[in-house]
Amino acid sequence: MTATGSTEASRTENPPPAWVVVPWPGAVVALAAVAIMIATAIVAWPEMAAEIVTREADGRHGQSVVSREVTAVALPSVLLVLIVLFSVILRADHELLKRTAMGQDRSPERARRVLSWTLMGLSVTLVALHFGLLSLHTGDAYPFEKTVAAAGGLLITCLGAAAPLFAPGGRFIGRLEGFRAAQGRLYRRAGIVLVLAGMTTAVTAAFEPGLAMGVAVVSVGAVFLVVGLAAVRAAGKPSK
Repeated sequence: MTATGSTEASRTENPPPAWVVVPWPGAVVALAAVAIMIATAIVAWPEMAAEIVTREADGRHGQSVVSREVTAVALPSVLLVLIVLFSVILRADHELLKRTAMGQDRSPERARRVLSWTLMGLSVTLVALHFGLLSLHTGDAYPFEKTVAAAGGLLITCLGAAAPLFAPGGRFIGRLEGFRAAQGRLYRRAGIVLVLAGMTTAVTAAFEPGLAMGVAVVSVGAVFLVVGLAAVRAAGKPSK
């Protein structure tokens, strides 16, 4: 195919996804998480202090307080908003990129599955945070650092499960296409590393939550750095 033909092909518009594509089963997990957060807030409500101080006043700013009403609804509301955003983002993405090279040969189903896994991990993390915030109002003992670090490990595990689907879509020419194509193979291997890192983070959180968060940050950063560098190297190799 000539260069002109390749350019014309790259402008072929894909069929648009529906205006609303709910990322099931992640949305089911998220809705269950919202129900759990609301139920625990209702149960804890009589024992919750009307306000908690999140930052003491000093010479530069006043005192910051959070009411129990805000604490009860904040994270459930965030999760509901995420469900809505994740359900419409695929069509919005299509409308923004449909006439560009990046918008060609993309799979809405792959993207939906990535969003589903991400929503699962975020749901667990937000529930852990919600419980911790409620405990600040009730005064109950709550292993905040351990629980949140373990939830972060589960989030990384979910991202690892979705990693083989991370490779960007699009249809390019030359080295840019080599860079894009190489990521598909690399992310399949990266997924295994992320799953193991997430499980290690969750287990380590029970003993050393600070170390667990360090493992999480370093492993995720290293994985994406290695994938990026390896893809650049693959794109620089001459085609056979």
